[in-house]
Amino acid sequence: RSVQGKLKLKVSASSILHTSLRSMASYQTGTFDCCAEPGGMGLCLRAHFCPCTVWGDINARAGAPGGFAAGCCGLFCCEAFTGPGGIFYKAFMVMEAAKKTGVDESWGHAICCSCCFCGVCYGMQVWRELELKGIKAPGQQEMD
Repeated sequence: RSVQGKLKLKVSASSILHTSLRSMASYQTGTFDCCAEPGGMGLCLRAHFCPCTVWGDINARAGAPGGFAAGCCGLFCCEAFTGPGGIFYKAFMVMEAAKKTGVDESWGHAICCSCCFCGVCYGMQVWRELELKGIKAPGQQEMD
């Protein structure tokens, strides 16, 4: 049979990996540089034993809705009650952080790295990028 006029889409694992690695090129530290500065061993321990606090920092620094509490508690609730909802919530936080840091990030990469075994390391990489760019959470406002 002739396949003229038909579009064949061929997606391979290597092309997806290549696209993912290319989007990571603008991070200043690697995904698996777990004890890299800033943060070092303290960030590594915190991310492994209480990862919601790292994601809370990311949410607050990125200026995403709800600040630290939504990033920390909201993520915990999303993962506990919806499962996949937590993955998309992490990806949303990463995309908000990418806007602030200027990192060339894709939704596909953010979702993939948020759900696989390297999600904790990926969170540390995003946290370090925000720290290196000097992006802090908004300060507390005083009441008049």
